[in-house]
Amino acid sequence: MHKRIALLLALVLLSVFLTACYDSREIDDYAYVVMMGIEHGVSDRIRLTLQIPEFTNTNMSDSGGGGGGNGGDDEERAKKENITVEAPSIFAAVAEADTFIPKTINFMHLNAVVVSEDFASSGEMKEFVVNLLRYHEIRRNTSIIVCKGSARDFVMAARPYLGSLVTETMEELISKADITGYFPKLTISDFAIKVKSTYTQALTIYAALNKGDNFIEKGQYYTGGFKAPSDFYAGDMPRTGGQEIELLGTAVFELGNMVGKLTGFETQMVELTLGNLKRTSLTIPDPLEPELYIPIEIKELEPPFTHVDIKGEKPMIHTTLSLEGEIVTIPSGINYESPDMKGIVEEAVAQHIADGIKRTFAKCQTLKTDVFEYGTEAVRHFWTIQEWENYNWRQKFSEASLMLHVDFTLRRTGRFIETAPVQEEKK
Repeated sequence: MHKRIALLLALVLLSVFLTACYDSREIDDYAYVVMMGIEHGVSDRIRLTLQIPEFTNTNMSDSGGGGGGNGGDDEERAKKENITVEAPSIFAAVAEADTFIPKTINFMHLNAVVVSEDFASSGEMKEFVVNLLRYHEIRRNTSIIVCKGSARDFVMAARPYLGSLVTETMEELISKADITGYFPKLTISDFAIKVKSTYTQALTIYAALNKGDNFIEKGQYYTGGFKAPSDFYAGDMPRTGGQEIELLGTAVFELGNMVGKLTGFETQMVELTLGNLKRTSLTIPDPLEPELYIPIEIKELEPPFTHVDIKGEKPMIHTTLSLEGEIVTIPSGINYESPDMKGIVEEAVAQHIADGIKRTFAKCQTLKTDVFEYGTEAVRHFWTIQEWENYNWRQKFSEASLMLHVDFTLRRTGRFIETAPVQEEKK
């Protein structure tokens, strides 16, 4: 009897260990979507564009980081397919696409959701984009972008840079937000939270295609004086070469509808106020030679301090920024390294930042969009949600006064301790 039981157990265990992974799937069984474009359709409600690169076992392991080698020939790594389908919903479009794609569509490597500006302004973002979070394959840290023009054209223009994968290229472009501050680093999770918030408004990266139309080869050289770097919207930068896709500025929403946008410079001012920029570059007009400029490397000395006073009829917002920095170059040749002259630069930097923040603040007030998140401080004065909602922060923000103080300290002057004037030929 015991032998029979032992034999039966052995057979059961043997059958378990010899059973294959019946539901296993290989990498090549899936079509991995890395970018998704959403816009209004013509024959149906939406037009969905999916970019699917050729993922092989080699370049998939390379994209994970830490691997050696170049992942194969650059042309092989650059292969991709763009598929566009029109349907009444996103996942209806995916289901339709599955009928003519041999492999199973998978969103585990989705890097960015791109929405056309026209679609974002229609109020349908809440219905389509927010509900993407319900799908188990889509990560909450997927970036969200609003693009000028067609989302399909934008997705099709995205390509690998110098042999890298499309996913790596987009990730690296988006990561530049931490360095420049010219566009926000936001995800679909951030958008879903803020679009429902009563104390701040939703934002996304603003983008466009730049084919070099603003780059003028020949003509009269510019003589108009100082211009703040990147003080324009995506697609308007005078440049040539590089990626056609350009991330620059912020799309601003009110109650789920896109109502305006900020330039790259204005976005940088917002990021400084929020404390998201620990270190960045800033270019200011030379205080004594306004036609020239002084590049400054600045970093946060202390986190921004904000207090909102709601005792009066209109809110009073008090904000203090504490920054320090280093001079990169002095084209004018003025000896700003001198202890007597350092204060001039410090005051000029502080004033430049203050003017930029006040300008952006006034612009957002006209849009009734608190992108500075001052509402997160104002809400602390209320005991109940009902009291807060009755206060109507969106309206109050548009009437608020900003008391701003920027404290900037010049710590270093680069590798020079003194700037000597360039000798000119005597006549």
